[in-house]
Amino acid sequence: MAGLEVLLSIRGRNSDIVLSWATIGPASTLIGGCPLKVNLVYDVKSFVLENGNVLDKLRIAAAGYEIPEETTRELIAIVRAIMNEDGGVPFDVKPGSPSSAKTTAEILKLLVQLGLDVGNLVDRMVRFLVSRQKNDGGFAETMNLNSYIEDKFGATEGREWYPVGKSITWLTGKALEALCLAKYENEERLRRARDFLLYNQYEDGHWPDYVGHAESDPLGTGNILPALRAVGVSEDNEVYVNGRAALFQHLKHSIESGFTFDMVDLAAVVPPKTDLEREIVVQGIELIVRTQRSDGGWCVVGSKKSNPDLSAQLALVVKRCAETV
Repeated sequence: MAGLEVLLSIRGRNSDIVLSWATIGPASTLIGGCPLKVNLVYDVKSFVLENGNVLDKLRIAAAGYEIPEETTRELIAIVRAIMNEDGGVPFDVKPGSPSSAKTTAEILKLLVQLGLDVGNLVDRMVRFLVSRQKNDGGFAETMNLNSYIEDKFGATEGREWYPVGKSITWLTGKALEALCLAKYENEERLRRARDFLLYNQYEDGHWPDYVGHAESDPLGTGNILPALRAVGVSEDNEVYVNGRAALFQHLKHSIESGFTFDMVDLAAVVPPKTDLEREIVVQGIELIVRTQRSDGGWCVVGSKKSNPDLSAQLALVVKRCAETV
């Protein structure tokens, strides 16, 4: 069988070819046998370091960009300084805001993955996250975050997907993955969170944002699949298989529609297991590279201004996917 030519060339005003693969062997050697080297057209690191918050900057570090040691120490100091007494990180990493399970889980995951010496920060965050678990096994935000969430999301994308006081599926995924990575040892709590996710999947393979919500939300699935893997659910498990297939289908549609925002979930489905899956991942990376703005960032739907949060997430996705396809 002839080799498969995979070559993508994307040029910016001041760029060379930024995404390319040589001719590779037969399809039988394609999957998992050809790591990709992806060079973004513009400087996302500088954009995020200049415009992002501490969470965004930690994501850039996790994406493999070289961060000065002094900057890393400053980031850890910022996390320590803004943490609330309960061990949580303030919502949207804004000092003085109530602690958020979402923000805490996201930062905890990055600190553990980066292997940074952060003293007791990890233990404090773990204790806070555990306190946000409800009797049904899911994780929830406290009622005092309602106005903060409304102010951030209510007037733009809406916030039905982000209620307070009730267990949220995608939030449970974030919290469960972070706790597993931090080697939290209470298996009973981890098992309850796992079962909450396993038993609340909808027939289309996705999950509702919360129990009782009529519609499933594909954007939540990318937070749940990594958590199921982290807690030890087999990739042959029917729930996992159906969720992964549903997310691949959603990503394929998003790529065809040019929805770069949805590519934040691309890393949740790698490594690809078939040629078709690999093609979707490659096309997703190509979409990310093609839509990068000249300032180094990416913008959310409906905005003409680059968003540091989205930009840091996409930079991390490119790294994760390029390593595994």
